[in-house]
Parts: sequence; C-alpha cells; structure tokens
Amino acid sequence: MNMNLSDTLIAGAPAPAKPESSIASVRRMLKNSLLISVRDSVLLQLATVDLLFVVFYIGLLLGGLYLVPALAGEPCHTTEELNAFYNHHVHLGMHWISVCIIFAIAFAINFPYTLFTNFLLFTVDSEIIRVWNGQKADFKRGWRTAVSHFRSLVTWSLLISPFNFMWIVSMCIVIPVLTRDKTVNPFKMLGRAVLLLLKIWKEFLLGIAGMLVIVYWIFCLVFGSNAIFTSISSQCPPLIAWILLSVCISLSLVALCFCYLFCNVYLSGQYLKASEGVEPNPDADPAEFA
Repeated sequence: MNMNLSDTLIAGAPAPAKPESSIASVRRMLKNSLLISVRDSVLLQLATVDLLFVVFYIGLLLGGLYLVPALAGEPCHTTEELNAFYNHHVHLGMHWISVCIIFAIAFAINFPYTLFTNFLLFTVDSEIIRVWNGQKADFKRGWRTAVSHFRSLVTWSLLISPFNFMWIVSMCIVIPVLTRDKTVNPFKMLGRAVLLLLKIWKEFLLGIAGMLVIVYWIFCLVFGSNAIFTSISSQCPPLIAWILLSVCISLSLVALCFCYLFCNVYLSGQYLKASEGVEPNPDADPAEFA
C-alpha cells in the first residue's frame, strides 16, 4: 500500500495537546493570587490604607446625615428624631430648596469619597499589576502612578458618584484597565473594560465563586477564633479582657484587608490575561509596566 508524504507526517505527528479547562486555570490563578497577597507586605499596606479611609468616609457620611436636618432648620439630636425627619420628608415631600440642599450635600460627600476610593484602588491595582509582571511593589510609586492618571479618575468618578453600587464596577473591571489607559472619556473606559471582560467571562464568574468560598472560610476562621477569645475574656480580669478584645479586632481588620487585597490581585490578574492573551506568572522575569 502506497502512503504519500503528507499521510506519513500526519500519522507520525504527536497528538494535539488537550486545551486546559477553565476550572484548572482559575484554580491556578486563585492560588497565585493568594501567594502574592501573603508574601507582599507593601500591597497589604496599600490595601490597609484604602480601607482605613473607607471607614473614615463612613464616619463622615453619618455626620452628614445629621447635618442635613440642621441645614433644613430641623436639627436632630437622637436617632429617633433623625428617623422621624427623613420619614416625614420622604413621604410628604419637601420644598424644592430643601431637595436641592440635600442633593448638593449628598454629592459633596459622595463625589470626593468616590474619587478618593478610586484613587486608592488605583494605587493598589497599579502595583498589583507590576507584581504580576514579576516586579516588586513600591508604596510611593503606586501613589505617583495614581496621580498621573488623576484626570481619568476624576471623569470616571463623576460618572459613577450618583450610583453607589457602581464602585463594584470600578473594582472589577474599570480601574485595572485605567492602569494602562489614560483616556478621560468614562464611557470609553467602561466600553473597553466590558470588551475585555467578555473575553474571560467564564473565568471571571468562576473566579468570583472561588473568591467567595475562600473569603468565607477566612472569616469563619477569624470569627471562630474571636468567639474563643471572647469566651476566655469573659472570665478574665479587665486588663486581660481588653487585650483579648484588641486581638479580636486586629484579627478582623487584618482578615478584611487581606480579603480585599486578594480579590483585587485576582481581578487584576484576569485583566492581564484578557488584555495580553497569556496568563500572568508572578515568578517570571520582571517585565516593564506598560
């Protein structure tokens, strides 16, 4: 039987490699994200600063809730009076001047917070991407990079500040894109981010599920430890009880900061995979930040 050259080559060629499943890729990315979050203390410092300012804003917001009635001529001194004020005006309507005052105060509080939160998120994500590219994180450089993209952060924050829920969009898809793109058009930012997300939507959703499971177990461990410390402190002298309470609070804050960092590391890694077509490897030779 005669066999031509093409048949011989095909018969002797190795079988094509089986494409890797999305689950295997996501598992490896989650593992690398955990390793980066554990071993890079600079990234954890940046994440901690970010969350501390979020706590500060919550305090500012609570102060604003009491400021609005005072400016409207109905100061509130208790929680009951505050609830009565807002319930009364929501159900019965307000004078247009009061409405304008409330919206002005809400925007004056929410826009700076949104801008600053995006700014802090950018400092973290820009350094995370450097770490994914094999470089070392630098605290000051993260802030300098965010300053260089300040105009883009302003326009994006203006777009989303009326919608508090859209900070999730910033965290998941837009801010990682802005680390390499200085466009000031927020709609272009969102469009480019969505196009990249469509490339890795399956890994993105699987990763979200994996992150939720990991975060759940971390907080189960922390809350379990806190329950033990609390039980012990109830039978200890006041000084030791306060020390144990401080340990509980510290563990909770560290866990919160770690989970926040871990989620951002994974999301930034997926952005790199979508934009470059190759899964990033933090142990590879350092690459220049584009």
